[in-house]
Amino acid sequence: MPKRFHDRTLPADRPISDEQWSMARRIARELDKILDGRGPRQATITRAAAELRLTTRQIYNLLARYRADRTVTALLPRTAVSRRKRLSEQIEEIIATTLREKWLTLEPTGLAPVVDEIRARCEEAGLAVPSYVTVARRIPVLFSPEEIAKKRSANPKHFLRLKPRPGYIHAPHPLAVCQIDHTPTDINFVEVVDGAGVFVGRPYLTVITDVATRSILGFCLTLEKPSVLSVALCLAQAMCPKDAWLAARNLNHAWPMFGRPRLLVADSAMEFKGHAFQQGCEDYGIRIRPRDRGRVHHGGVVERLLGKVNGVLATYPGSSGRSVAHRDEYPSERRACLSFADLERCVALAVIDHNLQENSKTLKVPLTEWQRNGSALPVFGDDPQRVLLSFLPRTERQLSPQGISMFALHYYSAWLGVFVPERDRLGKLEVRYDPRDISHVYVRDPETRQFRPVERRDGQLSPVTLWEHAAERTRRRTTNRRSNVEKVAVRREIAAIAETAKASKRQLRDAVRSAHAATADKPYAVMRPPAPLPAEHPPRQKSRLPVEDW
Repeated sequence: MPKRFHDRTLPADRPISDEQWSMARRIARELDKILDGRGPRQATITRAAAELRLTTRQIYNLLARYRADRTVTALLPRTAVSRRKRLSEQIEEIIATTLREKWLTLEPTGLAPVVDEIRARCEEAGLAVPSYVTVARRIPVLFSPEEIAKKRSANPKHFLRLKPRPGYIHAPHPLAVCQIDHTPTDINFVEVVDGAGVFVGRPYLTVITDVATRSILGFCLTLEKPSVLSVALCLAQAMCPKDAWLAARNLNHAWPMFGRPRLLVADSAMEFKGHAFQQGCEDYGIRIRPRDRGRVHHGGVVERLLGKVNGVLATYPGSSGRSVAHRDEYPSERRACLSFADLERCVALAVIDHNLQENSKTLKVPLTEWQRNGSALPVFGDDPQRVLLSFLPRTERQLSPQGISMFALHYYSAWLGVFVPERDRLGKLEVRYDPRDISHVYVRDPETRQFRPVERRDGQLSPVTLWEHAAERTRRRTTNRRSNVEKVAVRREIAAIAETAKASKRQLRDAVRSAHAATADKPYAVMRPPAPLPAEHPPRQKSRLPVEDW
């Protein structure tokens, strides 16, 4: 045993080990012999010091602590809070002041330079110099964890994790509170593309859960990152019966959970803040509550179920793991064997299996709870396509005699022709589109206020996705791209022609000389000829032939 074992100071939050408790109990037995013995106390103390391998001074100190209530707890190592201060008040004041000025700041200041400053101030005051460990032990005594997290870090999560989180998210009945969230799946799928190659990808999973029954109402598996479309597909499945959807995938299992959520809890992602999502929820009477700061733990239901579904998928070939370290050297992409359709069926089976499993905490089965409490829920008979249309991405376009222009394409239908003369009075029309197929768009009829499909003007009605259309336009721009030299070649030829047609400097000089000669003063214009001499007989005028003017 260390010689000064009981003089050590432990942090206040460190638990007492079995070794420390056994040693304190052994010391208590020896001190009982001293206090209850009838012999000379000095000899008994000396014998106890030799037995415990301590000094007599340590035995006297332990007796002073043990004599008050005679409990083993009094002999345990003292914590930093209960330890008696051995430094003077002036040194303690210097340590506290310097730590607050130099260390308790937002700048990442280390403790070593602060200790040097404390030592320098103590030397200047003629006081003893404290050690590094002494200063470090003063930090938990002087400052609370909340104060350290608030003053030493600009990230609010370090302070929030120290605060208590009372209460939990509660729902009195099914569909009262639902949660929605996304996550990448922990498995890759493989797909053969037109026989030209193999695509291996990791899709994204969107899930809606019911808080009251802990059941999964719907999910959506997409290749793209979470967006308004994935939210719309997930809500359309959650709000409508799934019998036709299950039959189309040859799944002979019951999934009776569906309906309109009263309150939908979502995080702060952009797809949950868009105008399309908010207006669609308002249309169906769904209130939205974001999981803002301080209430992040309220989303634990959907996150736990997402992890549960991912845990089922991660046991099959192609698992990508929770992280790079978890995946290790496993060849995830090479081992992938499930197609996208098969993976969607596997996710559906995992969801159905969860709805049949007992919750380990509440000891309730989601399907049983839904059947017990969901019989009184109203049935609205929502159509999946209509629900999907309510949450699809939307925009506004001005009607022209050629129809509506979107994505560098023109859309026109015969029913739009009635509104062409009134297009200036109507203003812009609301348009919604499905990125999975832009061969049609959906325009709200100004009279009936219902959305009606409008096809492409060029007559090409084969389904094409927005991503394929954008990729094709990018490819064509790349093909038609000209170099900078090619762009200016024709303009250079035009400039050369204009340069040759331009008059030379000599011609311009001669023209200027001629202009000056024409406007110059003429001496003969002011000089008069001499008067003729008088004659007796005037000379006979000669006849002149006319002069032709060429």
